[in-house]
Amino acid sequence: MLSTDRKMREQLLAFVNEYVTDVFGKSINYEILFQEKKEELVETLQQALLFVIEAIEDETVSFESVKHFAGQYAEHHIIYFHDGETLIKDCSELKNRFLEQVVHSHFGGQLHSRAVNIISSFVDEYMIRLFKEKQWELEQMEREKFNAIGNMASGMAHELRNPITSIKGFLKLIYEMHPHPQEIHHYYTIIDDEVKRLDYILERFLSLTKRRNLPLNREFEEVNLCRVIERCVSLFEFEFLRLGIETIVQLESHATIKGNSKELEQTFINIIKNACEEFQAHPDQREKILRIACRDSDEKVFVLFFNNGNPISSNDIKKIFSPFYSTKENGTGLGLAICKQIIEAHGGKIKIYPEIDGTMVQLQLPKSSEVQ
Repeated sequence: MLSTDRKMREQLLAFVNEYVTDVFGKSINYEILFQEKKEELVETLQQALLFVIEAIEDETVSFESVKHFAGQYAEHHIIYFHDGETLIKDCSELKNRFLEQVVHSHFGGQLHSRAVNIISSFVDEYMIRLFKEKQWELEQMEREKFNAIGNMASGMAHELRNPITSIKGFLKLIYEMHPHPQEIHHYYTIIDDEVKRLDYILERFLSLTKRRNLPLNREFEEVNLCRVIERCVSLFEFEFLRLGIETIVQLESHATIKGNSKELEQTFINIIKNACEEFQAHPDQREKILRIACRDSDEKVFVLFFNNGNPISSNDIKKIFSPFYSTKENGTGLGLAICKQIIEAHGGKIKIYPEIDGTMVQLQLPKSSEVQ
């Protein structure tokens, strides 16, 4: 057989050495791996490709056997796989090089077609197996993160509920003892609503670790998004004045969805707060603009928040919704994780992306949503 030919083995070893050096040796993602595991990488890849060649030559070897072998080969590399884009690029490079330098040179006629299919099956199954294993690993890590949040949240909720109870009691006492309660009624209502919102946020924060059980406590109703946005903007009026932020609000009054107004308000407040903190971090910026728009379409409503602060970086976009990841020095990394959870529970999507002159946050919400 061709695969047992000494010359072929030498050619294959040279091919593997060149590939490993080019792909692993010249990539910062695999720098340490290349330095410590080069010989192992070369040996395992050579053995894998020898199997591929034998499978090409021996037509009794089924494609299922090739896929099974690729899965076993992938198990040795799961710990080295971190970046999906890099994996796809590197595997494509392996397949293309193997076709050009080995298949086209050594296999003709009917074997050529089989060779193309065999190497394609091997590489594709290898990638699929790695992605599946990595997905499981990431899900495990996410569960661990949420468990950690749960432990922290339980303690924090207990500590915060005591002062919140005190604030409630004394607020009511001040209002009842005031000689002219009607004069402070507006401010009393705002503070009372905000204290209630604190209570609700604590409850939702605790439920962050139990996302699959959220629908049990979630009530959906008709929500006019414009009213919710207007209320959120009014809460930041002083902050806008203090920081010199110009707000441009464009709302379509008939934009109504099935949802939970408290949760949506929490989401909008968090996004506006992030914009204010971005401007606060750059006090020398002359023109500070926060643009909020609500657009109604046939089946969906889009809520857009744009600020002309520094655009979000491509690296941050990939991690921005991960619990505990924050671009702020004193950030907890929980705000956007909770926002994402809320929007997805409404059957919607949240996206953050850079624009030439700032950052855009886009919320897409269905008008009639089933509880997720």
